Amino acid sequence: MFDLSLPGMIGVLIGGIIGWADFKMVGGLVGAKWMKMRSEKGLANHPDTKKYGDWIQFGIWCGTQLLFPVIGYFAGQSLAG
Repeated sequence: MFDLSLPGMIGVLIGGIIGWADFKMVGGLVGAKWMKMRSEKGLANHPDTKKYGDWIQFGIWCGTQLLFPVIGYFAGQSLAG
């Protein structure tokens, strides 16, 4: 079946940490930009502002927490030989 290697698992751990840090940075920047854009239009207190902001954050989280560990696995596996 699918054999997991130790270097690949270490790559997953490192990729997950990098992905989490990237999520915090990118999520914060995009969230602030979203709120600024909505407040300039006078929609900061609109109920959809928070809902769509949460969906944007969820999309960024999925992208970073799913993609970075996969890349980390293959990078760790290829670097170890």
